[in-house]
Amino acid sequence: MFHQPVLKNRRTLLERAEKFVSDVYFTDCNLRGRLYGETCPLKSLSSFMTSKRISFSEAVQQTFEPCSVGDSFGPTWWTCWFKVFLTIPDAWRGKEVHLCWESDGEGMIWRDGQPCQGLTKEGEKTSFILTPSLKDEEPHSFTLYVEMACNGLFGAGKDSAIAAPDPHRTYTLQRAELVVFHRHVRELLTDFEMLVDIVKFLGEDNQRGYQALFTVNEMVNLCDPANPSSFLGAHSLAQKFFSQKNGESQHTVHTMGHCHIDSGVSSSRPKMLCSYNKQFTWLTAQQFEWVKQWYPGLFSEIKHFVKKGQFVPVGGTWVEMDGNLPSGESMVRQFLLGQHFFQQEFGIYCKEFWLPDTFGYSAQLPQIMRGSGITRFLTQKLSWNLVNTFPHNTFFWEGLDSSRVLTHFPPGNSYEMKGRVEDFLKTLRNNKDKGRVNHSALLFGFGDGGGGPTQLMLDRIHRVPDTDGLPKVQMSCPDVFFSKLEADSSLFCSWSGELFLELHNGTYTTQAQIKLGNRQCEVLLHDAEVASSLALCRNSAFQYPSSRLQELW
Repeated sequence: MFHQPVLKNRRTLLERAEKFVSDVYFTDCNLRGRLYGETCPLKSLSSFMTSKRISFSEAVQQTFEPCSVGDSFGPTWWTCWFKVFLTIPDAWRGKEVHLCWESDGEGMIWRDGQPCQGLTKEGEKTSFILTPSLKDEEPHSFTLYVEMACNGLFGAGKDSAIAAPDPHRTYTLQRAELVVFHRHVRELLTDFEMLVDIVKFLGEDNQRGYQALFTVNEMVNLCDPANPSSFLGAHSLAQKFFSQKNGESQHTVHTMGHCHIDSGVSSSRPKMLCSYNKQFTWLTAQQFEWVKQWYPGLFSEIKHFVKKGQFVPVGGTWVEMDGNLPSGESMVRQFLLGQHFFQQEFGIYCKEFWLPDTFGYSAQLPQIMRGSGITRFLTQKLSWNLVNTFPHNTFFWEGLDSSRVLTHFPPGNSYEMKGRVEDFLKTLRNNKDKGRVNHSALLFGFGDGGGGPTQLMLDRIHRVPDTDGLPKVQMSCPDVFFSKLEADSSLFCSWSGELFLELHNGTYTTQAQIKLGNRQCEVLLHDAEVASSLALCRNSAFQYPSSRLQELW
C-alpha cells in the first residue's frame, strides 16, 4: 500500500482521526456509521399503565393494549409495562443481535420471568444482547417484558434535576427494534477513542502524545469502513502502542466499578437493577435489603458472586447517611445494623467505611468506625470545597479520642468516572501526596441517579493496564487497594478533627422540619427502648419489641 508522508500539522492529523469516528460528522461513510448493521422491527408491542410498582407475576396477568414507537406514557411516577414479541431473521445466523430500546424513562428487561438488565438512555444502556452469535438450535422467536418507570435517571424535576417534580410529565418511547451489532467495529472505535484522548490530554510537548498521533493517523490510512478485513491491521497498530510499558516506579490507579445512589432521593426498583454489574463495589445494607425483597433470585446470584470476590459489599452502614445532623447514637446504629446485615447475609464484616457523597464528616466518626471494626475510610466530597483545598488525598484521620482511620480521597475528584484517558491522568496529576504514596483509587460508573459501569468503560480500562505515558491501571477491589496503602503508611500525614465541607451552606437550615423530625425520632426511640427495658424488668412475660424497634432505627 502506498502511504503519503505523514503531515506535520498536529491539528490536521488529530481532526482527521476525530472525524473518522465521529457520531456527528460523516456517519454515512465513517467507522462510527458501521457500528450497527441490518435492523428488523418487532413483531408486536403492547403495554399497560399502573400507578403502583407491581411484581412481574402480577404484571403478566394484565391486559396489554397495542402501542407504537413514538407513543408517550405517564404521568410521572407511574409504571408502564411493555410486552415485546420478536423474531430474529434466519439470515442473521452467526451475528450478534441486540434489542435496541430508547425511552425517556428508566427501564428493566425481563426474560423468562427474571430481571436481566437495566435500560436507561442517560446511563448509556440502550441495548440488550439477545445472542452473541445466532445459532440454528437456539430460539429465534420469544417474548420479553420491559418495565419502564415514568421518571428519568435523576427523577422528574421540571427543567432541573433538583427542581420540584413535574407531576404531569410524560415519557416517550423513541426506539424499539432488533439490530445487528458489529462487535469488531466497537473494539476498533474504542482503540481510536483512547488514542485520540492520549493525543489531546498528554499535550503538544509530550513524545508519547505524538507517537499516539502518528499511530492513529496510520490506523485511518489502513482502515476502510466498507471493508471489515482491513480492521485487523488497524487494531494491531493500536495494540502495539498500548503494549509499550512503563517503568517500575509508575503510579498505579486502582479502578473499581461503582454506583452511588442517593437512597432517599432517587431510588426505585428499576434503578437498582440498572446499576448492578458482575464485578462491582456496592454499598448500603438498605439497598441490598430491597433487592432481597423484590428480586430474591438476583439476590441469590449476588451472594454467589460475593463469595467469589466479584461483588464486593462495602460501607458497613445501613445507608449512606448524613455526617453532621444525626446524634452519636444514630451513627452507632448505622454501623451496628449495617455490619449485622453484611455478616448475616454474606458472612463478612466491612473493613471500609465508604461514604462518597455527604455534606461533611463529624469528628466523632473515627471513634465510631474503630468501635465497629472499621479501620479504613473513603470519600471524595471534600474536593468540592469552595475556598480551601484540602491538603491530602491519602492520610490518617484522627477523631476526638485520638482514634485513627486510614483515609483516601480519590484524586480524580469524582465517584462516577468513565474510564477515559482524562480520568487516569487527572487521578495521577491531582494526587497531593506524591512521594508518600504510589497508589490511588478511581471509581467508575454512572452515579447519583444510578446506572453503574458500562461495557465501554471496562473496554477502555482493559486496553491500558500498563501503557507508557499513562499511569498503570489495575482492576481492583477495596481490600487490595487499602492493603497497598497500609504498606506505605509510615509516610502519611494526619488530620485531626472534623472534615468540614465548604459547600451546600444553609442546606440544613432550610430544612428545619427535617432537622426537628430527625431529633424527635431519636428521642422517642431512646425513650421507647428505655420504657420497654423497664417493662421487661418488671414483667418477664413482656414481649420486648426488638424487631419493630430495629426496623424503626
